[in-house]
Amino acid sequence: MDDLSLPPTPAESPQRGRIGAAIGDPMDGIRRGVAVLRHRKWFAIIMFLGVLMLVLAYGLTRTKLYTATASMVVNSRELNVSEKDKEVLPGLSTADNAVDTEVEILRSPAVALGTVRALNLVDNPSFAPSLGKAVGSDRETAATGMLLGAIKIMRPGTSSVVSIAYTAPDPMLAKAVADQIGHQYLAVKEGSRRAAVEQVARGLGSELDTLRVQLEAADTAVAQYRAQHALFDSQGATFTQQELSLYKQQQAVAQAALADAQAKLSTARGQSRKGGAGGVGAVLQSPVVQQLRNQRALAAASYADLQSRYQPDHPDLIRSRDQLAALDKAIGAETARQLASLTANAQIARDQVANAAGIVAQTTGTLASDNNASVQLAQLQRKADGFRATYQALLARKTLISSQALVADEDARIFSPAALPLRATSPNKPLIVLIALALAGIVAGASVWVVEAFDRKLVSSADIERKLGLPHIANVPEIASILRAGDQAVSPVDYPVAHPMSLYAEQLRAIRLALVRKGRSGMTSVGITSARPNEGKTTLAISLARVAAMAGSRVLLVDADIRRASVSRMLGLPRHAGLVQVLRGTVRLEEALIHDAASGMQVLPAGDMAGNGQDLFGAGHIDALLAQAETRFDLVIFDAAPALAVADARLLLRQVDEVLMVLRWNDTPRHTAAATLKRLRALDIEPLGVVATRVDMRALAAFGHGDVDRNHADYGAYYA
Repeated sequence: MDDLSLPPTPAESPQRGRIGAAIGDPMDGIRRGVAVLRHRKWFAIIMFLGVLMLVLAYGLTRTKLYTATASMVVNSRELNVSEKDKEVLPGLSTADNAVDTEVEILRSPAVALGTVRALNLVDNPSFAPSLGKAVGSDRETAATGMLLGAIKIMRPGTSSVVSIAYTAPDPMLAKAVADQIGHQYLAVKEGSRRAAVEQVARGLGSELDTLRVQLEAADTAVAQYRAQHALFDSQGATFTQQELSLYKQQQAVAQAALADAQAKLSTARGQSRKGGAGGVGAVLQSPVVQQLRNQRALAAASYADLQSRYQPDHPDLIRSRDQLAALDKAIGAETARQLASLTANAQIARDQVANAAGIVAQTTGTLASDNNASVQLAQLQRKADGFRATYQALLARKTLISSQALVADEDARIFSPAALPLRATSPNKPLIVLIALALAGIVAGASVWVVEAFDRKLVSSADIERKLGLPHIANVPEIASILRAGDQAVSPVDYPVAHPMSLYAEQLRAIRLALVRKGRSGMTSVGITSARPNEGKTTLAISLARVAAMAGSRVLLVDADIRRASVSRMLGLPRHAGLVQVLRGTVRLEEALIHDAASGMQVLPAGDMAGNGQDLFGAGHIDALLAQAETRFDLVIFDAAPALAVADARLLLRQVDEVLMVLRWNDTPRHTAAATLKRLRALDIEPLGVVATRVDMRALAAFGHGDVDRNHADYGAYYA
């Protein structure tokens, strides 16, 4: 709040400077805080108990809530449909935010909406009252929002385990929702993959259809070109190549047969020239020759036997010789026939070789022509093979995605379903009590602080000196705060007379002592004023005058508040000529004075205000009055009007020796007091100090931190 305390003025006394310098104790703030709490203790207690009861009533009467928690392992594997050389389902992601992504999926409206539909929460008693009159999809939307607000997804540390907690009045509902959130998460993941598969299937299907058309066109072109150029093949070779290979094999066989026939013929001829028919190897293979040779061998053996026994002209020998000759002739004839056969065979083989060579040459020419066409055929074939390979790869990818993407993801699973909660988690009574105590303390403290911050009243002597920059002279007690038994009927102005040794009278004597300046002689004039009416200045003026008179001083009490005439009213004085008439010069001072029998002081009442009262407090009039009083009185006390509102009071106060400013304790706002001082100082009026009136001494002892009279009870033996 604004600090309306006034800064020290050049007219301030050294004493006030010392007062300001003494403030700086670091513990002062703490002591002031404690004092404020003591001051406002009942307000603080009421606020504390009120907030405490409200919080406890609200917290402890709330519906019991049960929390169920399910735990699951999550992963962040995504369906790979773009990289053809990678697996469709890659390994788990190692990124730091991978699990965070899955946690956000668990918190997504899609998961919550699936749970609402699966458990039919829109008709559940825990949800239905809050959905109001919403219908259809609006009810589901509202229920989804309520569910999202109550779900808590927690991830302990950096693990891949998340906890799904849900709180509800029904423990069965809490368990069902916690488990269903996990199931819906898996369903959303599966649905996401199915959608990806369907999207990929549509894209790959379109691409496969295009490739199929291109592949069929390429295969047709290959077939047409092959048919056009007769480039049919079998087992990787064209028919021409296969024919050429066969013809070359036949040519080789013919050449081998020719070589064999020529070898046999050459051998047979050579043997025939050297040794006759018996040495021909080819002839020996003839069965006829073999039979003839066997017969000749027998005939030769018989001839040799006969030749050893008979003479050359023996008939048996001649017959045996003729038989040998016949056999040799037969063998020679057969040998000649065999040589002719070998010669014919060699010629046949030679003709076959020539024929095979011609066929091979012709086929080779045809193959050379086919090779030129095969180059173009190979290009067409490679194009068709490329389309075929791409088609087969995309078809295999589509099949792989369709199969793997729908396989259950075993590393994303609920490994710990929620247990049925048997004990309510809310309201937490110990926690509510602690919160209630803490909140009540905070609210009570804050309330006291706010009230104190907005309270502009001056309570202690330290407040007065700090805020106003004036010395605090005394605390004049509220009579009720120091009354003893039997004193209830005594008025404040009579109390110092009835109890001259009381604390009330002692404070008045302290004020009188402050007015008696060291080294001053003669009469002292004092003006007593206040910021507002009913501050207790008139009571103070009367009581101070009586105490001073009882102490032996010659005292004149002047009722200078001519508009209200408070002194005359409080003392019960009759209507009498007074200050107004004296200042006008119509009555002499001696004639206007009234003697106070109780104390011996003289009272100058206000008098009759009939007529114009302006300029009564002019310098000439007041000087004349003081001149008349100087020889008769030691102390003249003016009960002036409130200085903030009445200009006559300020005019009067400029002409007196000292000014006392009266503030009602714990009542006068400091900004009002500050405004009064501002107007006084504008006229070079510097009050001697401040007197606090109607001070509750018991309350001051309880919370008046920084007040000089806080411990007045310790001196009770000095007051009677």
